[in-house]
Amino acid sequence: MKLSQIAGLVAVSVALVGCQSNKSNQTYAVESNAGNSSLIIGKSAHDFKNEDIEVPAYFNTQGLQFCSYEADEKDQRCPLAKKTIRLYFGDVQTDVSSTLKGQSADVFNAMHSNIGKFQAKALENTLENQFAGVNRFRILTRDTQSVNAAMEEILADEGAVNVAKKAGSRSKLSTDYIMKVDVLKTGDMLFGSTQSLFQTSIEMTTGVIDPYTREKLSYPNIGKIRVSNFDVRDKESYTTVIANGDYYRGFNYTSGKDVDAVLNEMSSRGFDIMLTRLLKEMPATAQVMGIKGDRISLDRGQNAGVLPNETMVVFEYSAGFVEPIGVATVNPSQQSAQGKIVRWKNSQLADQVRDEAEDGIYRPDRQRRIFAVSVGIPMEFMKERSTWAQKG
Repeated sequence: MKLSQIAGLVAVSVALVGCQSNKSNQTYAVESNAGNSSLIIGKSAHDFKNEDIEVPAYFNTQGLQFCSYEADEKDQRCPLAKKTIRLYFGDVQTDVSSTLKGQSADVFNAMHSNIGKFQAKALENTLENQFAGVNRFRILTRDTQSVNAAMEEILADEGAVNVAKKAGSRSKLSTDYIMKVDVLKTGDMLFGSTQSLFQTSIEMTTGVIDPYTREKLSYPNIGKIRVSNFDVRDKESYTTVIANGDYYRGFNYTSGKDVDAVLNEMSSRGFDIMLTRLLKEMPATAQVMGIKGDRISLDRGQNAGVLPNETMVVFEYSAGFVEPIGVATVNPSQQSAQGKIVRWKNSQLADQVRDEAEDGIYRPDRQRRIFAVSVGIPMEFMKERSTWAQKG
């Protein structure tokens, strides 16, 4: 499904519970063609209703006393600090239908062999790049080979003394989470009188582990993701004609290159879904420095993972209480962001802030801070930075 068609869909909303008892619809699911796992997209601020303006689930207001409110939070007890993640691929298993005997055995068994050879673990660097690209978390790469090769060249070009000084000035990252991805591949062929149909799927199960206690954590909860070949290409493109037990025309299941291409597309689709789920549970947050009219200024931008056209709920935090003020569309610069409040909450506090902002600039103080928190990945980001816009 193309993202350009999303606006015409009847959105399937995912209910998120904020700090109030009311339910709010802040995201919607883009269904897959084959009824598998859906892409979770943050609603545009223009589509919010009054009841949707609530602090989204998983934003943590506990620990704000540990925040320095600088661009780079050092204390991990501060909920505004970015978490450091190591990504691991665990078991990559293959579960295919029984080996066929008879006239079409060769083409069928070649298909099994090609599915079995595909190693999703080889895409580990791709997943690291995708997660690091949103700047919502800090990714510790496991690409030791590339790092070692680069360091050899750097030592040769810059000298050991300069490299040692630079290394000494950099503080080492401390791992917060291990994210482990297990992969199961399945495959089968449906035989027809004139044409046969190839079908395969990839299931990714993701677990989050505290490396220091070895505890498997319930948060962030990405869950199971399932993608089939019918999600990435038209079903008709997987038909083939087998003549006298050999591949004749259509999709060539006996070609490792062709099968790998499809499985790569399926893996990439699974990574897209994984990223949207993670960004929903680990939102971008920033402090509002001021409000002028309906314009807001944030103290963080791209450096804190704020994405272009990000939908953010604006709320006041005072004496342990959270009270929503409005919903805004925000665009980041490198270390700050500017946004526009699209809809104000129907509340006495929101009216008070809006009235003061219309007469000048509303500036929060230390007793009554105002924050903005994202609700989910923007549709535009997936259109521009992922493969989801391709036909599938």
